[in-house]
Amino acid sequence: MQWMMDFIATPAGLLSAFFATAAVVVLAGIRLSIYGDALGDRTGLGNGLIGLVFLAGVTSLPELVVSLTSVINAPELAQGADMATGNMLGSNVFNLLILAFMALLFPGKFKPASMKDPHTDSTLYGVLMLALFSIAYLAADTRWGGALIPGLRCAWLVITLPIAYALILRREHRQHKLEKEEQLPQETALTQLSALRFYSALCALCSLILGGGILLSLLGSRMALPPDQGGFGLEASLIGTLFLAISTSLPELVISFASIRMGFLDMAAGNVLGSNMFNLLIIFAADVAMRGGSMLQQISSRHWSTVGLILLLTGLASALLRTTSRRAATLIAAGMVGLYVCAIIFLM
Repeated sequence: MQWMMDFIATPAGLLSAFFATAAVVVLAGIRLSIYGDALGDRTGLGNGLIGLVFLAGVTSLPELVVSLTSVINAPELAQGADMATGNMLGSNVFNLLILAFMALLFPGKFKPASMKDPHTDSTLYGVLMLALFSIAYLAADTRWGGALIPGLRCAWLVITLPIAYALILRREHRQHKLEKEEQLPQETALTQLSALRFYSALCALCSLILGGGILLSLLGSRMALPPDQGGFGLEASLIGTLFLAISTSLPELVISFASIRMGFLDMAAGNVLGSNMFNLLIIFAADVAMRGGSMLQQISSRHWSTVGLILLLTGLASALLRTTSRRAATLIAAGMVGLYVCAIIFLM
């Protein structure tokens, strides 16, 4: 590992490692999108549910690892709590922008009317989980809201996040069984593979996405350091903020772009909205991992502005997924990007 540390200690080495890792994530993401479609056929779950649960979980695991690392290794509790919360909320903001980018960059493929479901339920689920987080965040400093669960050592309100997520998955599964169309799955080379070969390749692709996503996040964080600490000082600039957001959300970006290019808009939208729900589970995991009190009691109030931005972008994303006009889709998508840029400038 020492040779790796020596290699990324130089600016050229750091950039080379970042782009090489990004290339691996891109290639693995393209293949995983194809396998995700085949998995929907093999299991009968469909592209939307595969994106909402499976792909969302895979692409969100790097954020989980980075947030847990921040909480455990931070020299101060408040610093670790802010980093973990900022990572989760920032990822949710950029994930919603992925929908806007798809509408702007792939106007011919972005056809919400072609989807069986405009993901209204998924959008509402995301708002529900964000509301639960907000209530826990708001009540963290009160006597009843800050009470810890014995054993887990996390705030009792935070436990509502995994409970809500489990109920959401249960409802989605039941609804899918009721609405499932009686049709034979499409026969492709992947659906005809043996179960051992198919799932072995699927696990390998997931491992590449997970490992690559974690490494991208770590390399992106190193680039944000001041030049005298081996970085590029990106953290202090608008371009740096955008760059770091892309680096931590690259798995979601790649898989969503690959999915829509192949005509799987349902899977791409499910991946984005499912990732946002899964990311909110990071708060529960990070709160359990933090020792010394509830994590929500340590984070600063500046995250409220990000919560508000997520709500605004979620509303626009819901409208984007329901529009039938290409012109309206372009205007809504451009509005989402403009809102994000204005928010970044304001927050800086």
